[in-house]
Amino acid sequence: MDFRKWLYVIAGVVLLASVTSPANAQSTLMQCAGSANNPLIRAEEYTALAGDVFVTCTGGIPTTVGTSVPKATITVFVTNTAITSKLTQTGDTPNWDEALLIMDEAGSSTSGNGLLNCGSVDAPFQTTPADLTCNITSANGDGTGDYTGAVGRPNVFQGRVVDGSFGQAIQFIGVPIDPPGSVLVNGVAPTRTMRITNLRVNSVALNVYNLGNSFSLTTINTTVSFNGTNFGGNQIVNVQNGTVRIGLIATQSTATVQANFATFLQCNATPGLTTNSILLREGFPTAFKVRNFAQIIANGIAPATPGQFYTWNGTSIITSPDVNQNVPNALYNTETGINYDPLLANPAPNPPAGTSSNGVAPVGEAFNNTTQHGTGISTAGEVSQGTRFAVHFSGIPIGSNPSVPLTVTLGTGAVATPVVTGVIVMVCGTDSHGQGGSTAACAANGIGGTSLLSLDANGAGMVVYEVAFADPNALEFANVPVFVNPTINLNANPPVGGTPQIGVTGSANASFAPFYATSFAGVGAAQVLSSTYPIPRFVDNPLPVPPVSLYTYGKCACDMLFPWVVGNSAINTSIVVANTSLDPCGGSTCSAGFTAQPQAGHVTFWFFGTADFNFNPATFGSATTADTVIAPQTSTASVPPGSYMAFVISPSSAVAGGQTAGSGLKPISGPFAGYVIAQSEFQYCHGIASLSGVGLNPQTYLGLVLDKARTFSGPISPALTNFQLQRTNQAFADELKN
Repeated sequence: MDFRKWLYVIAGVVLLASVTSPANAQSTLMQCAGSANNPLIRAEEYTALAGDVFVTCTGGIPTTVGTSVPKATITVFVTNTAITSKLTQTGDTPNWDEALLIMDEAGSSTSGNGLLNCGSVDAPFQTTPADLTCNITSANGDGTGDYTGAVGRPNVFQGRVVDGSFGQAIQFIGVPIDPPGSVLVNGVAPTRTMRITNLRVNSVALNVYNLGNSFSLTTINTTVSFNGTNFGGNQIVNVQNGTVRIGLIATQSTATVQANFATFLQCNATPGLTTNSILLREGFPTAFKVRNFAQIIANGIAPATPGQFYTWNGTSIITSPDVNQNVPNALYNTETGINYDPLLANPAPNPPAGTSSNGVAPVGEAFNNTTQHGTGISTAGEVSQGTRFAVHFSGIPIGSNPSVPLTVTLGTGAVATPVVTGVIVMVCGTDSHGQGGSTAACAANGIGGTSLLSLDANGAGMVVYEVAFADPNALEFANVPVFVNPTINLNANPPVGGTPQIGVTGSANASFAPFYATSFAGVGAAQVLSSTYPIPRFVDNPLPVPPVSLYTYGKCACDMLFPWVVGNSAINTSIVVANTSLDPCGGSTCSAGFTAQPQAGHVTFWFFGTADFNFNPATFGSATTADTVIAPQTSTASVPPGSYMAFVISPSSAVAGGQTAGSGLKPISGPFAGYVIAQSEFQYCHGIASLSGVGLNPQTYLGLVLDKARTFSGPISPALTNFQLQRTNQAFADELKN
């Protein structure tokens, strides 16, 4: 029937089961109950690995010895989102996926059963009829010995997508299920257990990722139903097997390195560390994961005390081959699910220390059915990469040559003094979504072995990191610093537009990667890994908004005050600004001992005063008020080092020469009296002003240099005390006074 109608039928059965039970259930039918692991899963993920679902059944009548165990079809619904478990084969209808049903807890210390998948050479699919199911004959007639993993006794069954379910359901078709019976063993009723694993879901569809840091109680709700002769009408299990939380919090931080800070004046910018960095924080302790336990082994130190987790050994290997994660009740804390690939090795010991498992290394066979019918079960549970982060840069000033470290440590505790717990490593050569690439493609071509950012013409770029080691018992963060190595070209034309570019703020934000917009077709549905989207994959939502401000280059300027300037029908003022950045050494080292760098730049004049003489101070205005009509003027010509600029402050009707030829400066539009501030785009400016007019002897004075571009000889620490700041300010005041 139409799947949407089927959902209503199932819901009705659940409601009926809550008020009644078949009269013969205790004698002839199995009674099943459910539970589940309920892990925290990332709200930003399309392929979140939900918790395993457990079904425990009792009662029923065991199959007579030597006869075929009755088969049942088990349907798994996720009622509030889509199932995105990887498709392992699409040639059959319906398609096969990586979800697995494991009978009687194979590999556990209590069962001792090995693993054998239905469809392998030792548990072949039926040929007559060719329905791609397996037969199991009752071993002992009491429900025991049926799922040992021995030849002909498979205990692993592969899921298939339910067509027309809109991605909300998978089925395990034709699974032989032998009732355990009611005969007590040592006073305990026997049980039949089923574990459903590798169930991935689209948590993006639940929109929790849009809540920011707000707390959410959103859960993954899963229903398991049984259709078989050994089950009664109430054999439906409802569980919660995932709680959705924000996985990544990105914020601005302060660089933790207390030395080698850069300076950001264009004319004397120095290489080093920017004050701000971008902080990547876990939303919950298991949000950052390696690809496979092979990375934990390669980059970790095995615990000396049973039950504890590995500790980081200082390496950052993410290219090592995977190992099988084939003990169902082991807690691996990786992106990989349960896998048992014949092409991969088993870890030693198996299960590895730190997985909190009471299991044992499973005997039997790795998942393989290539000799019978290729369902792709050998790739079940395997993923594309570990947790990745895309750090997005924008508005980077041209010529600043930013770089970031090839590796960044993960830490917990205080950001300034973290306890180091793991590491993320740069991956280069990815596509625009952060997929693919390798660590080998990265180059240490920046400051101190960092890697230069690849930027477009707008100063935008992206760098991708992947987790190489993380501690699942720590709430971790990575503080990603940015280094700059500016190209200084003081004689660029125009100099302000030279390098490094000024007035542009470099910024950054971050997201999980690989990332895709929800509009990408099929991104939130089950896909074949090799041909479409990677696992894990995430929604495209870089945070924070607006991005973190990293650094801005300010232009070098020399500011002078001319405190009395008059331009009217009787008096004009001549101002000369000299560019003295050229000295006998010419920017190089010479015996004369001068150290100035030759610089060129424009000069801007701001007017503050009144319309002609006025003895009422309340009429004071500026170039931006109605009191004067004089707008600021900037020269169109650049003043070369060793030269000067002259400007005659006079109305157009005043004395001849009011026009300053060649500089682009114009006569003022009306009478003016007040002061002028001149700002030069070069250091080492000096100036003189002269007032003259009919019957007035020239009155000449020097312009007052308001400030002075200064270069610090040591590191600038953000932790300067007030006392230190006072001492610095006093020294500067003494220097000006002298």
